[in-house]
Amino acid sequence: MKNKKVLFIVQALLGAILLYVGFFVIKSDQYKMLSGLCIGIGAAMTALGVGQFVQALIVPALEMEAINKQKEIEINDERNMRIKEKSGYMTAKIMNYVLSGYILILGFMGAALPLILLAVALLVIEFALVIYFSNHYARIL
Repeated sequence: MKNKKVLFIVQALLGAILLYVGFFVIKSDQYKMLSGLCIGIGAAMTALGVGQFVQALIVPALEMEAINKQKEIEINDERNMRIKEKSGYMTAKIMNYVLSGYILILGFMGAALPLILLAVALLVIEFALVIYFSNHYARIL
């Protein structure tokens, strides 16, 4: 656990360095995207490193093992798997309608044709994936 704490501190420090580089070192408008990337990755690394370090300090190792064991049981529980499958299916079904509405709104707004075609391509890809995975799982199960 001591080794992990050191890794969390190193992660937080690397994130802080990236934040510093993004805010103060890269100031040119030419490298604005690189600056934003450094800021975003640095903020995420810092937050995760500090959060994991604090968790490692607060939660003892034995308790963490028990939590991980319970989490493993819940992940592999058949009821939870069914709930996840049903919620994923319903989410995808609703997103089909949302994406179709978005495509219609883009068309009515007079958006550029490549933008509309890109959204339509996303919808077609989603339908193709549904067909592929339905056939795939029908053969396996």
